[in-house]
Amino acid sequence: MLPVRMRPRSRVVPVLVVAALGPLAACESEADPTGPGGGVREPALNEIVTTPPLNASSNDTLVYFSFSNGTLVPRTGAWDLALRRFEVRLASPATGASQTVLGYAVANHATASNAEVLAFTSASTRAAFDALRDPQVPADSLFATDRLAANPQGHIVLGGVPVANAGQFWKVRLANGQFGVFRTARIRFTGFVTDTIYLETRLQTGTALGAVQTLAVVPGGQARAISLTTHNVVMPNGCNWDLQFNPDPRQLAITVNTACNVGTSPGSASPTFAGVTVANDAPQYVPFLSELVGPIPNSILDPRASFRYDLTGQQRLHPTFNTFFAKVGTRVWKFQVIDYYSNTGAPGFPTLRYARIR
Repeated sequence: MLPVRMRPRSRVVPVLVVAALGPLAACESEADPTGPGGGVREPALNEIVTTPPLNASSNDTLVYFSFSNGTLVPRTGAWDLALRRFEVRLASPATGASQTVLGYAVANHATASNAEVLAFTSASTRAAFDALRDPQVPADSLFATDRLAANPQGHIVLGGVPVANAGQFWKVRLANGQFGVFRTARIRFTGFVTDTIYLETRLQTGTALGAVQTLAVVPGGQARAISLTTHNVVMPNGCNWDLQFNPDPRQLAITVNTACNVGTSPGSASPTFAGVTVANDAPQYVPFLSELVGPIPNSILDPRASFRYDLTGQQRLHPTFNTFFAKVGTRVWKFQVIDYYSNTGAPGFPTLRYARIR
């Protein structure tokens, strides 16, 4: 979690205040007709809506937003966006949704200087947001959705001498049908040759993950098969293995036993490897070492993302007012995340501005 200091929040004047769950449920116009989901009426074409700050402050629990309802909805409902602090995900099978929402990053402020980003306000960026209409919607082929993609080197950080990507872990469906989690805790080289790779694993028994175990794998110049069930390097024979590490310096890859239905799903940044409690709850398990990718950047280092960080030395997030398109069936919405703080300055309460443009 980013160390974000509280600050007084500049007031956002909404065109239409929509309902949110729990203590955020108050709205200015109680007489607005409600939509089929019980939220505020669906906005008219090109009508700009600004939400109240939405409580997405949990480090490990996503909340779910519906454009049509204009509110947070249950995970089991029809939702379009999943939110957690500054993270924004699209509805898709990879994120556990029953529908697939396609997205496109306009990146309208990707080249803005930090000084320009600091000068942006909700009011000063509204006209440009309103000007994005149906003619600016890109071709369908340019839209994408959140999905699990193969990244066999995702367990290490490349650039110079590779190091372990210890902050990333994976939930794994094992060859015997059980579940567990693993990560590369450390990797050691002698020259350009992999000397030892250290894997940390936790196996699930019943409904809980067990203690951390560490396995030191010494490749000796050969690909090595690993059983997470027995916590050993094994000679591959049918379904007696789950992962394989290839020490070729051009590879350094981890692959899975696809013949025995082994699959992975990337764990989230929070809870961490040590804090996660179950491994059998991922929306999808895919037959490769996986990473979640999508059209909406969730890194504060990506200039196309919703926020930049610590531009004034106060350890706070600054909205970039970058715009994104979201295609839900035949409808197209545009949206921005325009703030990160609650009315009292608490972090993790994003405010959305959106409109339907098709």
